[in-house]
Amino acid sequence: MNIDDLDVPSKAKRVLKDQGIEELYPPQEKGVEDVLAGSNCVFAYPTASGKSLLAYLAIIKKVMEESGKALYIVPLRALASEKAEDLKEFEKLGLDIGISMGDYDAPDPSLREYDVIVATSEKADSLLRHNVDWLSELNCVVADEVHLVNDRERGATLEVTLSKLKQVNPEAQIIALSATIQNSDDIAEWLKGKHHESDWRPVELNKGVFEKEKSIVKYADLKEEELDPRGNAVKTLCLPTIEEGDQCLVFVNSRKSTEAVSRRLRGDVKKNLSEEEKKELEEIADSIENESNTSVGENLAKMMRSGTAFHNAGLSNFQRKKVENAFRERLIKLITATPTLAAGINMPARKVVVRDCRRYDSLLGYNAPIPVMEVQQMLGRAGRPGYDDVGEALLIAKNRRAVDQLLDEYLMSESEAIVSRMVTETALRTHLLSLIATEHCTFEEEIYEFMEETFYAQQSDIWAIKDRVRKALNFLEEEGLIEEEKDLLKSTTFGKRVSELYIDPVSAVKIRRAVESGKMGLDVSYLHTICLTPDMYTLFAGKSELRKYRKKAESLRPDLFEDLPHDKGELEEYLRGLKTALLLQDWMNEVPEDEIAAKYSVGPGDIYNKVETAEWLLHAAAEIARLYNPQKADKVAYLTERVKHGVKEELLILTDIDQVGRVRARSLYDGGFKKKKEVRNAPPERLAKLPGIGKTIAERLSEKEFTEEGKVTEQVKEEKEEENQTSLSDF
Repeated sequence: MNIDDLDVPSKAKRVLKDQGIEELYPPQEKGVEDVLAGSNCVFAYPTASGKSLLAYLAIIKKVMEESGKALYIVPLRALASEKAEDLKEFEKLGLDIGISMGDYDAPDPSLREYDVIVATSEKADSLLRHNVDWLSELNCVVADEVHLVNDRERGATLEVTLSKLKQVNPEAQIIALSATIQNSDDIAEWLKGKHHESDWRPVELNKGVFEKEKSIVKYADLKEEELDPRGNAVKTLCLPTIEEGDQCLVFVNSRKSTEAVSRRLRGDVKKNLSEEEKKELEEIADSIENESNTSVGENLAKMMRSGTAFHNAGLSNFQRKKVENAFRERLIKLITATPTLAAGINMPARKVVVRDCRRYDSLLGYNAPIPVMEVQQMLGRAGRPGYDDVGEALLIAKNRRAVDQLLDEYLMSESEAIVSRMVTETALRTHLLSLIATEHCTFEEEIYEFMEETFYAQQSDIWAIKDRVRKALNFLEEEGLIEEEKDLLKSTTFGKRVSELYIDPVSAVKIRRAVESGKMGLDVSYLHTICLTPDMYTLFAGKSELRKYRKKAESLRPDLFEDLPHDKGELEEYLRGLKTALLLQDWMNEVPEDEIAAKYSVGPGDIYNKVETAEWLLHAAAEIARLYNPQKADKVAYLTERVKHGVKEELLILTDIDQVGRVRARSLYDGGFKKKKEVRNAPPERLAKLPGIGKTIAERLSEKEFTEEGKVTEQVKEEKEEENQTSLSDF
């Protein structure tokens, strides 16, 4: 079908043609009629087969012709940014595109101004909890990667969000995009949508298994090919592709492996770079080294100069963006990554190699097989539309027996059926509280009626659901989060605030007990308390580390809120929580980032992740303290700011200046600038001499670009902050 034949505004067709889209792919053509007719649809198509375009067409049709709003729900923040960039192409049609990912304790009123809002499932759920009025204007909802209702951590939130939106906006069109999964028809039945399934790809994909011992690839069609060995399996598979001018993605099961594999291949890859590519990569590497003085940044920069890179959760957002952009620009020839890169981010390559089909499972405590669906997602990154006629996706096996096993398990079999994660106690207590706090459900029967609209209800008997719901309700009532009067369910003040704060009720109860006590004297005790909540993923600690942190805990014991537990598993979690708390304490005491990374065996991304989570939980703790111990609320709010900026108390005023973080704030303070007005009044040339400032930043900090109105506002604000800082120093 030609784009001109679509029933959408002519200017929308022009925008699509400007993107090089002239005709629909066969799977797109099969589903577009239902999309434009306004039907709910589930598209279970392989990567790069054009699912997103169908969602975009639904948005254009609904928003432009019916004057509504669209919500585009994604599972990951990185994917939200990518989708927002894609959708900005349609701003040429007069559509305003917005994005919202964080700050769960805010309704974000500015979103009302947008026609299309891209949000993570957690943010969408948070907006529902705040009863945001513009949600009633939605007439199109897109759920990207909807198969992630199967995700152990995020799945229940996506499921509940879609279930609520179905009830709040029963007339809204729902477009769900999924990988090819075994039971995508069940998703379609749940969402009352038309089911479209296809295995068509725009680029042919050759899948196979490489046997290391004999250097032979056995393909899914059972043909075999012998390769010239190049020393190790990854090198043997990737180097010929790179020598031909193409790119490779290699998936491994640990961060350590991503660095090791990339490091081993960098010399060989560098030989294939042009002088212009080396020059561009040098500039990117320099920017990475300047951004963060850590060993991870230094290692990444070294590899990028050679045309290789690694990609894992230990990288900062800045570093990840640099890697992804350089790969898309075809400067980086090989990326070694953990499986997270396969989760929806648009980074295809000519060849994909999955070295490891097993990884450590923290719940099981040992290396377990990676699910078929995840491996298929990785393999699906092979083959770039517009560049390749064929993509190659290979697994690596140690011997012939393993070859046949991998072929059977991963290449010849269907992916697993996805299941609801609403069955867990964590999910039920969290989302039941939300239903009651927002008055979405006010009677127990209404809860069961809501549950019947979930994916969970399709897979469980109603009696089993009722039993689990009643157990969760009992917990919420016993802990004072809800109350029941004559069958009427309503949240307490505490329960409503907990729901708005978007934390697990168990976290809230732990925090409430802590702030009610008179025990917590040291900063680390507050930090340890939030690190023992289920909302904080604590740092791993080996046996020797556990012994070290046990001694530390014993030395802090009188001031820590919770005593050392006797149970071995609980004790380990307690000590891991202490390790995480001590990292946060070092961060807010201005220990350099590279020292923290080395001391706690983490990367920049881990530090920022823990800081962001701690800021959220400390904010929640301050709000809970206002209800139960107002004297401690200011103390916790003060800690929140210190953790947020990573500074000692004397720098809090300076970190409020735009473009001044912990390093520049310390540089200004040590240089004699202790107040904002002193910075604003300083000659730029004097500021420029300070470490980490420079000429450009100095000019921005000076008052030359500071209006008179801004000066007055800033002066009042600074006086207030100084007053607050003086009072907080009493803690």
